[in-house]
Order: sequence, then C-alpha cells, then structure tokens
Amino acid sequence: MLKPLICALSLAFASSAVVQADTAVTFGDAVNKQQVTAVAAILAKPATYLEQQVTVVGEVTGVCSKQHCWMTLATAENEPRFRIKVRDGEMVFPLSAKGKTAYATGVVKVWPQGEGQPDAYQLVPSAVEIAE
Repeated sequence: MLKPLICALSLAFASSAVVQADTAVTFGDAVNKQQVTAVAAILAKPATYLEQQVTVVGEVTGVCSKQHCWMTLATAENEPRFRIKVRDGEMVFPLSAKGKTAYATGVVKVWPQGEGQPDAYQLVPSAVEIAE
C-alpha cells in the first residue's frame, strides 16, 4: 500500500517540476543563456559594455506599474540600479515578475539620471525570459 502511494507522489512531484520549468514568460527573441554577463561586471566597467549585446540575469526588484515597460534587477547596495527598458507597449512586463529571476539579452545603453546625478545603465532588450 505504501509503495504505490510513494510512486504516485513521486510522479506528481516530477510532473509539477516539469510544469514549472515550462511556465517561464518570454518576450521577443530567444534569450542567449550561453554567455551571461554579471550585472556587477557591467556596472564596474560600463564603457566596456556600452552599445554591446549581452545577456544578464538577476532577481527582479521592481516593475513599472503604469506602462509595464521596465524592470530593475538586484545589484549590490552600493551600486546604482540596473534597468531593463523597452518602448511602451513593445513588451509588457507583468507586476508578478517582482521577486522572480529574469534573463535578458540586449544592448547596454546609458540611462541619464538628471542634472548633477551620475549616469546609470540599462539594457534595451531583444529578448526577456522571466522564470516562474
């Protein structure tokens, strides 16, 4: 009696893991996960990466609540925010992405912060995947 129950539970757990892996939300082209660049590396030497295509990964710490056109990724506390930004309506990032892992492939650009503030950097993506 116990053996069939364990088998049934094992099958249920295995199939739910497969479902979770298949429930990633994707936007645009396929994300290039073969060459991931750390956000910290970009922020340490941004001139090296400007106008270059890279793939980044990180925890989503914020999502635009109006147009859903940007997300911020976690960085070290002493580093500026790193943003993934698209034109309004090009990709619509769900508010539920906050706290999840996101992969994004795109081009690194300057993100002006305003007068007297140092520039920050952002990724203009061609592909985004938000893991569930």
